Amino acid sequence: MRTFLFFLILVFPSLLFSQIKLVENNYQHEFANAYAQYPNVPKGVLEAVSYTTTHFQHIQNITESCAGLPKVYGVMGLTLDGENYFKNNLKYISQVSGISVNDIINSPQHNITAFAAAYNHELTLSPFKNKGQNYARILSKLSELPSTGIQQDYALNAHLYAVLSFLNDANMQRVYNFPDHNLDLEIVFGSENLKVLQSTAVIVQNNHIEGDDGQIYKPSTINNKTADYPPAISDFTTCNFSSRSGVSVDAVTIHTVQGSYAGCISWFKNCSANVSAHYVLRSSDGQVTQMVLESEKAWHVGNENPYTIGLEHEGFVNDSTWYTAAMYQSSADLVRDIAQSGYGIDPLRTAYFPWAPTTNYNVSSIPGSCVKIKGHQHYPNQSHTDPGSNWDWKYYDNLINDTTSVTTITSGSGVITDNGGSTGNYTGERDLILIQPTNASSITLTTVQFDVESTWDYLYVYDGTTTLSPLIGYYTGTTIPATITSTGGSMLLEIRADCANDAPGFEFNFTSVIPDLIKPTTAISASPAPSAVADFTSNFTDADNVGGSGVMHQFYQVADYDNIEWRANKDNGFFNDDFDVAIHTDWIDSSGVWNILGTKLNQNDEANSNTNIYTVLDQNNSGKFLYHYKATISGVGSNKRAGFHYMCDDASQTNRGNSYFVWFRQDDGKLQFYKVNNNVFSLEKDVVYNFNAGQEYDYKIVYDKATGITEVYVDDVYADFWQDGSPIMLGNAISFRSGDCIYDVDDLSVYHARTASETILVGAAATNDIRYDNLSVPSGRINSIVIDTAHNISIKATEMVDVDFTFTCVKEFDNDAFLIYPNPAKEQITITFKEAKTGQLMIRDVVGREVSTRRLNQTRKTTLSVQELSSGVYFLNFEGESIRFVKE
Repeated sequence: MRTFLFFLILVFPSLLFSQIKLVENNYQHEFANAYAQYPNVPKGVLEAVSYTTTHFQHIQNITESCAGLPKVYGVMGLTLDGENYFKNNLKYISQVSGISVNDIINSPQHNITAFAAAYNHELTLSPFKNKGQNYARILSKLSELPSTGIQQDYALNAHLYAVLSFLNDANMQRVYNFPDHNLDLEIVFGSENLKVLQSTAVIVQNNHIEGDDGQIYKPSTINNKTADYPPAISDFTTCNFSSRSGVSVDAVTIHTVQGSYAGCISWFKNCSANVSAHYVLRSSDGQVTQMVLESEKAWHVGNENPYTIGLEHEGFVNDSTWYTAAMYQSSADLVRDIAQSGYGIDPLRTAYFPWAPTTNYNVSSIPGSCVKIKGHQHYPNQSHTDPGSNWDWKYYDNLINDTTSVTTITSGSGVITDNGGSTGNYTGERDLILIQPTNASSITLTTVQFDVESTWDYLYVYDGTTTLSPLIGYYTGTTIPATITSTGGSMLLEIRADCANDAPGFEFNFTSVIPDLIKPTTAISASPAPSAVADFTSNFTDADNVGGSGVMHQFYQVADYDNIEWRANKDNGFFNDDFDVAIHTDWIDSSGVWNILGTKLNQNDEANSNTNIYTVLDQNNSGKFLYHYKATISGVGSNKRAGFHYMCDDASQTNRGNSYFVWFRQDDGKLQFYKVNNNVFSLEKDVVYNFNAGQEYDYKIVYDKATGITEVYVDDVYADFWQDGSPIMLGNAISFRSGDCIYDVDDLSVYHARTASETILVGAAATNDIRYDNLSVPSGRINSIVIDTAHNISIKATEMVDVDFTFTCVKEFDNDAFLIYPNPAKEQITITFKEAKTGQLMIRDVVGREVSTRRLNQTRKTTLSVQELSSGVYFLNFEGESIRFVKE
């Protein structure tokens, strides 16, 4: 009897994109993320599959189909339970992608990303060079649709036709933003099959499918390259195999060809060879050729042939270079597929043992029948020793069993046991425990108990997050170090057991070193209010976080404002220059072309290998200094470098007499520490450090006389240090230096060490810290910076100080004798006395200079013009009394 498929069903693929309403894609962001993570997946493929299967809907709890179709899940329409008819492609995609089944079901992003990961994986296995055939093979592998028999083959190809037609449709390309892949569907499906797929009506019989114009559908060769393993190329031998005679497949045998891939394929077709294997794998890329059906008995391992599937790997056992990562991965994928084919082979029964590469069953009688995936050498009654000592069985085991869930521990310390706890035996064959405390720099295990089945069960400890991380060691029986320490902030424990005896297992205490990443804090208090009229004590409050490394360096800087710029008293060990105006007279331009350019100190002589601009700075009155500035190195040369001299005793010399200097080499990518003795410098330490051309960096250099240590921080990140065994104790200058570059410097501040309180010297004398009285803004400023032992730098604390020290008897607007108004004034001031006065009325500036006088004769009220005075603070004096006023 013939069965007819209705027009609506069959016309849908061919008319779908031109006649139905476009569907909104609410997951554009998720698709974009997947393509970003797997850029080799062709743009549009994910959307094509989703459109065809779910119309961009995230399917979860759908109503049961009245036709009994298995449920699908997610944006990609994946099948979890195919009810022994459809393939469980959701489980396969979960296994390949490493994303859990639950995440794929519940999360649209994970659903899409998992499919992309699986597609990307299949790309590495594809035997096709034609793009369209490649798409079709991978999509058929990832589909839930079976393909055995002509009817199932047709159904699968109808699905592929819908997906590939979506990719070819110009309207879809425009709406869903993917390129034209120019797929030739005739090449993909064949001309006759394509006509059937494009037919408006199709006749389906048990072994016959016919289009509306009489075209005959033929079983395709694209969807299943081999019946057993679709990624493989089929090149079946006509001989050298026989029936399994009802014996069930129970194991997989790993071989090495001792020759080439092509030679092996040819030899297995030699009917006089009397040898074969089910699959042959190529070294260079892992390509797989199937030569014997899994249902048949290949001849590869003697008496063990009836129950085994054989895999021959190109190469020679004595040359490890044949065992490539591509071939390992391809072989692991094939074994995983075999394990999922219903034979009952547990992939955890792989010969993972450390002794497996060098152990031959005929010598040691191990491993036994518990191990199902093993080498030729591991079977009884064998004279062969392949794959030999160069085959990495543990690596292979990790690839085969790559979806074991990981238990992650993020606490900084605690107790770890196997799954049997402190008192019970462990169970199962593989567990992974990742210790990964937040921000840890190292982890230490301390053994409390260790007892696993000797020779058969092992604990592997990895220095990182995966089984591909460096192996710290593997342990069996009761032998294990008392402590095991990682080099970083992650440690992975893998307990691997065979199928036989369990044991008490392990218990460890673990601790971690968590570096202090929190900045310390500093604050300034006790500045006088409303103004400082004399010396005062400033208090500093410094703290590190609880459990932190503790405050190591405490610095302060006092600066004063002269109504032009912020400076500091260099004789007191402070320095400040923002380079906002002309080069200050403190600086001596000794070599190079130095200017102020764009509020920065600029040196632009790129031909000069040793420029020098220096200033006096007393560095004798403190034991510790912080030199802070910003700088940019640029130019066209190939040996650009620049830096900073400190603790100089004669900065006028070429190398500044005796000094230190820190050197930043942009082109060489180095940070260098130098010491200068008698004007001869020596390189003390060379540190690899990359600096970007033309980028401004923030530099902080700390010098501690007591220890001889210089520390360098770049953008507040600790770079390195050098310690001088004979520290320089005296210095009277600092200097900027550059070589063959343009050098821009900004915001130089020099701090020195302090205690919890410091006396701030206030007054006009040159020995004071704050030497200027307030004008329009506060004239004093105190900065504080602290650094903890973990090299975290605090945020700078700043305290502004109002200062009024010129005339301590001055009142703002009036006194007992007279008053003035307005104050501030622009053009004139009016002075009134309580009674008529005779005498000299005088105006002085802030440094006491006489700028205006008026003779009074029995005057009670008078006016003075201030229009010609410069803006600033002035003092009106009469008979020993003064009033301060401001000229605007």
